[in-house]
Parts: sequence; C-alpha cells; structure tokens
Amino acid sequence: MAKRRAALLALSAGALLLVGAPALAASAADNPLLTPAPGDMVRYLVRPGDNLFRLASDYLIRPETYRTVQQLNRVADPLRLPVGKTLLIPRVLLKQEAVRGTVLSWRGAVRIDGRPAATGMPVTEGMLLETGQKSFVTVTLPDDTSIALPSQSAVRVRRLRKVVLDRHVERLFAIERGRASASVTPMTDPASTFQFATPGAVTSVRGTRFRMGYDADAHRATSEVLEGKVGFDPQGRAAQVLPAGFGSASDLDEPVALLPPPRLVEAGAPQTAEALRFAWQPLPGARAYRVQIAADAQFLKVLDETVATDPAAQFAALPDGHYFVRATGVDEHGLEGEPALADFERRLENSLRLSVEESWNGPVRQYVFHWDPAHDSQARFRFQLAKPGREERPMIDRPDLTSHALVGLALPAGRYRWRVLMEEMVDGKPVSHWSDYQDVRIEASW
Repeated sequence: MAKRRAALLALSAGALLLVGAPALAASAADNPLLTPAPGDMVRYLVRPGDNLFRLASDYLIRPETYRTVQQLNRVADPLRLPVGKTLLIPRVLLKQEAVRGTVLSWRGAVRIDGRPAATGMPVTEGMLLETGQKSFVTVTLPDDTSIALPSQSAVRVRRLRKVVLDRHVERLFAIERGRASASVTPMTDPASTFQFATPGAVTSVRGTRFRMGYDADAHRATSEVLEGKVGFDPQGRAAQVLPAGFGSASDLDEPVALLPPPRLVEAGAPQTAEALRFAWQPLPGARAYRVQIAADAQFLKVLDETVATDPAAQFAALPDGHYFVRATGVDEHGLEGEPALADFERRLENSLRLSVEESWNGPVRQYVFHWDPAHDSQARFRFQLAKPGREERPMIDRPDLTSHALVGLALPAGRYRWRVLMEEMVDGKPVSHWSDYQDVRIEASW
C-alpha cells in the first residue's frame, strides 16, 4: 500500500505539499476558482475507491487541477477521501463531450455552416444555421428537443455539450437575426440548461414550448411562451419570468398577454383549387398574421409560410395529401400570439378546360364541344346543353362518355349554355364535379 501511494504521489505534477487548514485558507483568497458562485459548482458524493487523482483523471480537463479541488474542499490527503463526503468542483474544470444535433427536415435555401442542408446532417457546437426566403429547417437533439427556424433567420450554436461527471447538458443557441422556436423536453437534471440568446436578451428554460426573435436593425429581442415558464433577461432591464400565454420584449418593463388564436373559417375544408386559400375572422389587437403550412401536426416539417395584414392568405400549389395549417396574430409589440391549428385535405380537382370549335362541313356549320382534363385519368363524363334560364331541363343530356369531345350537334340558331360532369376514382373513392357553365351562340347554317 505504501509503494502504491508513493507511486501515485510521484505521478502527480511536481512535488505535492500536504498543507493544513491555515495554508488552504490563505491560498483560497488568491484563487477565484476557490470561491465560485453556487451555480458554477458541481456537487459530487464520494464513493468507495474514490481519490482525487482518480477523479481528476476521469472527470477534469487537466489532471493537475486536482489541487484546486483539494484546496476548495480542504482535503488533507488526495488519496484519502471519506466515503459519503460531498466535494464541490468548479464547472470550468470538468471534462465535456460534444452533443450532436441532426437536421430533421428542411425546405428551400437552408445552409448549415455554409453548406447546403441535408436531412440527417449533423449539427454541432459552433455551426451557423441560416434560412433564406420561404425556407425552413428543424433540428432535433438526442433528447427529442427540437429547434425550428422560419424564413430569413440565422442562429449560431454557441454551446452544445455534455459534462462527463454528472452528464448534465448545456445548450445555448444565439439568434443573430430572425426568429427561432423550441420544444424543449423536460429536464430531470437540475444542472442541465437550454437557452436562446440575442445581443439584447437571454431566455432560459427547463421544459417548455417558446419562441424568440431578434430584429437586428432595431436591436430588439422578443420572446413568447406557449407552454411552461421562461426566464427572460433583457440587457439593461430587470429579469422577467414569462408564464404560458405571455410574452415580452427587450424594451418592455413587464410581460404582456399574448393574443388569442385567430378563428379560422372553414380551415378543414378540402383544398381543391390550384392555389391554397385560408381565411379567419379579424382578431382585435392584431396588426399582422403569420400563417404556416406543415406536413405534420407538430410543425417540425414546415412547407410554406406568409405574413399577411388582411385576414386571408394564399399559398402556392401542393401535391395531394394531408396537411396542417397554423395561424397566429402579431400584436403592436411585435409579439406573436397563441396559434390556431387545423388539418385539411389537399385534393386538387382534375379541372376541365372547356372550349368550342366552329367550322364548316360542306354547307353545314359544325360545332365541336371540347373538355380537356388538366391531369390524365380514367374519368367518365356527362355532357349537358340547355337554354339560358332553363338549365334544370337540359335539351341534351349525354352521360357515360369516355371521349373528350362531342361533335356535330344539329341545333337551331340561338344562345345556349353547356357544362360537363367529370367522374373519377381518387384514392379508391369516387369523386365527381361539374364544370362551370359556358355560353355558346349557335349561328344559322346558311
């Protein structure tokens, strides 16, 4: 045992002086690591077989810094630690491991540390996430926490690491411009942290859903809380606690209630037109509205968004499928309110292009009625032609047609209205719809 102890002492850097309490007290005044703030310390409960050399080798950045731990905890012999004793260890001395995030989804012009984004791409400390116009990215962390960036935003991953000793995780995302939102998995470890920061404010959470934004031109930070609580610390102002349903900004002295969700109008109705359209009732106190479309209810896979000043929004075409829409009001402080959510079916109707071709067949004037589907299908058609004002009693009613035209109708001269019904199978279900009526004037043959 004596030889083992001598060998361990020799392995320590230089000669080790085992000093008593008076010397320890004197050295503490000269070493700021010996008097850190409580939040900068980790408490470690000594277990059988522990000694300072072993702990330093396993958990400290540099093994020789065991001396600081020895002095701070007034340990006379680094090889003898009483089982059950609590050691205080400065966090800055502890080894850390990198934590890796992953790109879950992206759309548009998204760059990760200057490279085009790709699903599954790793995201690590120091990287810059950037989105262009109509572009979105969502990054997930190992504990299923997610961070989402909307269009025209930039966020730097300042800290993304795990401390080896107590496995607590430190996550700090700096918003350089634009906005970011997070859904943070509740943390059971009290030392773990999650923060958004801007040049003007910092938010800290333990498990919640919240958003933060930074207007680089106005040097103004905002934060809104949808679930849980957030600590909001604006530079130069008193720190605030934001409960769910409240938000604040770096120029506000206290939190304000978020706007309620807008009331969507028939948002769940199928979207059958080429463009997608949504409407909602005007929301008192809203100066603008943000509307997003996603492929999932959690909005991890955002597909499109717009900011509107009127209570209506239009989006470009999307493939047929099941989607989700989310709308929020933006108040006079620039705070985004509670979201209204709805799911809807996108089912683009196979619309018909109607036309009439007029020509002469010898001495007879001939008319050819055309209806051309916008998309290929195995549809069947029904043709109707009627006098204006008597559409409910068509003169010609031809069902179960497979062609896209009807030729050579012998009709008296005059004005008529015509339309076509298209019947087809979509996802195994029968779908039918009439075209709008078209007007046509039949001229005399001679």
